[in-house]
This record gives sequence, C-alpha cells and structure tokens, in this order.
Amino acid sequence: MKYLCSRWLGIALLALAPSAYSYDLLDAWHAARDYNADFAAARANLSAGREQAIQGRAQLLPQVGASANYSYTHLTLPANLPGYDSTSYGVSLKQPLFDISKYTGYQKGQIGTRQAEISFQASEQQLMLTIAQAYFKVLLAQDTLAATQASKKAYQTQLAQARAAFDVGTATITDTHEAQAGYDAASAREISALNDLEVSQYTLRQLTGLEVQGVQPLQANLPLTRPLPDSLQAWSDNALRNSLTIQAAEQALEYARQTVTEKRGNHLPVVSLEAGYTDSRSHLSINQMPQNRGSSIGVGVTLPLFAGGGINSQVREALAKEEAARDQLEASKRQVRENVRQAFLGITNGAALVRAQQQLLVSAKSKLDSTRLGKEVGIRTNLDVLQAEQSYYDALTSLATAKYNYLLARLALAQSAGQLDEALLADVNRVIRH
Repeated sequence: MKYLCSRWLGIALLALAPSAYSYDLLDAWHAARDYNADFAAARANLSAGREQAIQGRAQLLPQVGASANYSYTHLTLPANLPGYDSTSYGVSLKQPLFDISKYTGYQKGQIGTRQAEISFQASEQQLMLTIAQAYFKVLLAQDTLAATQASKKAYQTQLAQARAAFDVGTATITDTHEAQAGYDAASAREISALNDLEVSQYTLRQLTGLEVQGVQPLQANLPLTRPLPDSLQAWSDNALRNSLTIQAAEQALEYARQTVTEKRGNHLPVVSLEAGYTDSRSHLSINQMPQNRGSSIGVGVTLPLFAGGGINSQVREALAKEEAARDQLEASKRQVRENVRQAFLGITNGAALVRAQQQLLVSAKSKLDSTRLGKEVGIRTNLDVLQAEQSYYDALTSLATAKYNYLLARLALAQSAGQLDEALLADVNRVIRH
C-alpha cells in the first residue's frame, strides 16, 4: 500500500510538472521504473512467482482436514420404528512418505521462483537499455533537426545571394537553380527530421511519463574508454556465467528434467502416513443411542498397475521437451556470445569511429571555410559551396550518431553479461550536460 501511494504520488507530480522541467538519463530511468506498465506487470509477476516455492513446499507437509455430517433416516420397514438422525465428525491427517510427484512438485516450485526472479532482473535491465535507447534517440533526432535546419538556412542564404547575383548579371541562372534545389532538399529533410523527433519524443514520453522538452543533451567532450576487462574472451566467459538469458534457459532445462522424473515416478508406489479421529452417533430411539468413537493410524500404499500406456507416453513427451530445452540452452549461449561480440566491438570500434568522425568534422569545417573563400575570389562555384555545406552538416549528424551508439554499446555489453545496473547507468549519465 505504501509503495502504491508513493507511485501514484510520483505520477501525479510528473503530470503537474511544468514543461520546463529538466531531467537526465538517470531521472528518466527512475520515472520509468514507477510509471512503466510493463515493468509494473513484471514486478507483479515476481510476487506471483515467489509463491510457487511456498506452494511446492506445502506438498511435502502434513495435510490436515476436518469433516462433519448430519443425516435423517425415515424407516418404512419395520413400520413400527420411528425415523432417526445421525451425526458424525472427524479429523484426518495425511503425511507423504514417498511420493515422487510431490517431491518434484517441490523442486518445480523452487525453480519457478528462481525463474520469476531471473525474469524480473531481465525486465529491469531491458527497461534500462530501452530507456537509454529512447533517450538518446530523442537527442539524435534533435541534433539531426538542428543540423538540417542549419543546412536549410545556409541554402536559403545561398539562394538569396544567387538571385541577387543573377539580377545584377554576375551569375547565371544555373547558380540559382542549384541553390533552389539544395534549399528544397533541405526543406524535405527538415520535414522528415521533425517527424522523427516527434515519434522519438512520443516513445520516451510513453515510457517515462515525462515531458520531452526537459531532455538534457550530452557534454561537448565525450570521454572514450575501452571495456574493462579489455578482452573479448573475458567478457564472453563472464557472460556465460552471469547472463540472465542463459540462466533462464538453464532453469527451463532443470524444470524439464524434474518433469521427466515426475512422469517416470508415476510407475512407482505412493506411500503416506494416515491418521484420523472419528465420532459418530445414531439416534434410533429415546433409550437407544449407538455411538462410535475412535482414532486410527497407519500407512497407505498405492501402486499403479496399468494405465493404458499413458504413463509411458508422458515419459516420452517429457524426454522430448527436455531435449528441446537443452537445445534452447545451447542456442542461448551462442546468441549471448554473438551479442557480447557485437557490443564489445561497438565500444572498441565505436570509440575509434567517434574520434574519426570528430576529425572528419574538423576537416569538413575547414573545407567549407576554404570553399567559401574560394567562391569569393572566383575559383569555386556556388555548387561547390552547397556541397561543402551539406558535407559539414552530414558530418555533424554522423558524429552525434557515433557518440550515441558508443554509449548504447557500453550498456548493451553489460546487459549481455548480466551486469547492467543503476551504477553503470549513473556512470553513463555523467556525460550528460546538467
């Protein structure tokens, strides 16, 4: 109840917050943790899954029950006897001594609880990565739109200059047409960029409930570090030990093994300790009141003899499912290795790509300045300037994309190894300008 009150209070405060509210990646994660409906469902599934261990343990404990009965009997023969009523009550206890199905039920309950915990941890890590992807996608859309609008403004200036030069006879109509084509292309890219920004903002808002106007950008200087440990093999080995995907597949295989044991156990006897106490009375007449009262204790054994071949069929089915779970575990390991390799290279090569894009941006800016100067002295055309303008703004967008992909690769590598947590998210959050 306390958690629900705090959760709805937080949502209400977010709804009343002004659009000028600024937040970073860590704030977005905290908001999503309380706001996101899928994560709330994962939390509820965790609570439900934890009950499976309790239910499995209950099958091994004594089962105690009470019973009571009342009946009235009307006699037709002999006709001279009146009707009578009967009452009875009792208490019974049954304790399993040897029952494979109940033992495997206990094991399955333990596995079910572990599966629920692993699933919740996976949902938590996936939400962190999803929030980061949505957050950086908004920033990339903003950067792309800013570059597109700057490019459009440059084309607009070039178009005005070309028209003025054509009017005074110092330029041809070709320069005007080239500038007009560049301006129209920039206008089309601006519409696409606006659409991408709106879509990305809507996605982030749906995940966090926060107003997207408050998203904080990255710092100008992005620290570029290599993974620690700086070894692909070390990360692969670590992922095979700690990956939540592999852990979930391992638990599924263990569940299938318990099912095989359970189905094979249907051929075995079931032994249980049984005890009880009963008290029954029959009121035949005023002076005759038979009464039975007593207790009992014993051991019951049941042994299946023939089930029409159903038990053997269930064993074969369970063995096939165990084999499928084993294959799925191997597939999970292979996929995790591939995910680790991609994320590791995304960091190492991503850092190199960011540096290369930074140098490309410097070169593109130098080329643009030189081209503008060359046009002023008559050795470069208006088309050369337009192409240099577009190359510069493309370099801006490419650099932003490389930065966001590098940061996401850091998070993806940690997720593949089962190590993505709030501490790492806070470390990535330090590169955001506050």
